[in-house]
Amino acid sequence: MTQHAGDRVQRYLLDGGDEDLKRLLGLAEAHGEMARTALRRSGIAHGWNVIECGCGPVGALVQLAELVGDAGRVTGVDLNPAAVDRARSVAAALSLGNVRTLAADVHDLEAGNAGGPFDLAYTRLLLVHQHDPGHTLRQIAGLVKPGGWVISQEPLAQPRPRSFPDFEAVGAAWGLMADLMERSGVPSQAAEQLPRWAAAAGLEVVRMDGSFSFGPPEAYFGLYAGALTAMRERAVGTGLTTGQDIDAIVASLAAAQPEAYEWVTSPAYLDLTLRKPA
Repeated sequence: MTQHAGDRVQRYLLDGGDEDLKRLLGLAEAHGEMARTALRRSGIAHGWNVIECGCGPVGALVQLAELVGDAGRVTGVDLNPAAVDRARSVAAALSLGNVRTLAADVHDLEAGNAGGPFDLAYTRLLLVHQHDPGHTLRQIAGLVKPGGWVISQEPLAQPRPRSFPDFEAVGAAWGLMADLMERSGVPSQAAEQLPRWAAAAGLEVVRMDGSFSFGPPEAYFGLYAGALTAMRERAVGTGLTTGQDIDAIVASLAAAQPEAYEWVTSPAYLDLTLRKPA
């Protein structure tokens, strides 16, 4: 069942009736191989008990479900109850019986109460939103059993995402997102400092890699536009930019003709393979 989760995604993209779910699954699959590659560096196998911290409405739950198989367990945790509800509906639509989701703050979790201790914890786009990423890493390490793994994929501020032909709105959107994280109290160059913070959290830095994904323009333009719209109030409130400037970028992304572009990239990610001492 779950080893064919990727096939289930493809069938849903063709035959499913929920357009928002199709959009989310399409974006998740655009990042899918990047996530699989990073996760496989841990030796992840069928039967593992794993957790995704900050899973959002989809995250890497599909890829984790594939990799641990029917005998494994996947727990998705997110602070936003609406995102957790959506993740739950994704799992139900794809019949992922080995996935469960929790609405909780990862900082308040204890391994036993969350279904752990876990063989592996995964994060993507979580640590760069934390005021103290080192503290968050220590908390995540506490959810993992001795000898277990933490796989982290966090975006670098530079280089910015791009498209071909070049579409200035893509880079401008990401630049505003990265600047807002710093304005919101996240340490400057948070992703770049993660190896040092991981070591301070007692985790062994087994490997560092980098990755980015190519995605369909219609999906990625919508992703960047949606993220900008969601951050509009906060960005204006911090004085980072004006509502008119954000609206202009969003309108430009919405008006773009996807067929005029060959590809769009995700941000560049720092991939960390971390291990908790046995």
